[in-house]
Amino acid sequence: MLPMTQIEPATLASDGLPARLTGQWVLGKKYYFCRYLDIMTHGVGRKWQGKLAFIDLFSGPGRSLIRDSQEEVDGSPVLALNYEFARYIFVDIPEVVSCLKKRLAGHPKFSQITFVEGDCNELIEEVRLASPADHLTLAFIDPTGLQIRFRTIQRLVQNRSVDLLMTLQFGMGIRRNLKQYIRAEGAKLTAFLGNDEWRKDADEGGSDSQVLRRIKDRYLLHLRELGYILVRDREIEIRNDKNVLLYFIAFASRHPLGGKFWREATKIDWTGQRQMNYQRQD
Repeated sequence: MLPMTQIEPATLASDGLPARLTGQWVLGKKYYFCRYLDIMTHGVGRKWQGKLAFIDLFSGPGRSLIRDSQEEVDGSPVLALNYEFARYIFVDIPEVVSCLKKRLAGHPKFSQITFVEGDCNELIEEVRLASPADHLTLAFIDPTGLQIRFRTIQRLVQNRSVDLLMTLQFGMGIRRNLKQYIRAEGAKLTAFLGNDEWRKDADEGGSDSQVLRRIKDRYLLHLRELGYILVRDREIEIRNDKNVLLYFIAFASRHPLGGKFWREATKIDWTGQRQMNYQRQD
């Protein structure tokens, strides 16, 4: 398995701690992430006051540097601490978690954080134990590739009220490597999707885009089989500076209110344009 988060040791932020190099597109992800957390934490109602939890399965070091501009951007764990969750669970490989702990030392919410060091697929029971079962939980799942196994998501949400905010790596993660998966490395894609039925989608033929669309639809079907409602016209495309698709940001909830919040969060896109309905591209 690839490292869950990659840090270049020579890349240091202004606080002297390591940061992750990224591109300008990280600002789009930050925009939708913060918009949703703001709307959710203010809109859930009295039932969940004081009973909200946030899980970040690929937390990263807490800060990124945009390559060209060297602009510093707070990562998801740092941003999440700005919102009213009662518990926070941050998960990543030990060296990344060590950096994040140092970065957050002295934060007024530090005592509300549980740090889990290691592969979230292997430690999902520890993650569940750290998150109160009677809380409404938002799980942010933002891997750099196909590191998250579907069975890990199944276990995370089992008998829990968990909404999912996910980056689905169907661009660089699958499109770029699709032929390789079909020929030789299907086990990795199978673990990500939950079974090997994706081979049927590949066997149907067509362009890579058509195959990718069928695989993506199958993945979303598997989420629906877990009882999730997906907001299909609000799967946000994140593209790099060359307009190459990197990933989708998708949201899934078992309650219609979650979908309402996501629609509100994505009504205006991160460039200031009003969102049109999502159109599938072949």
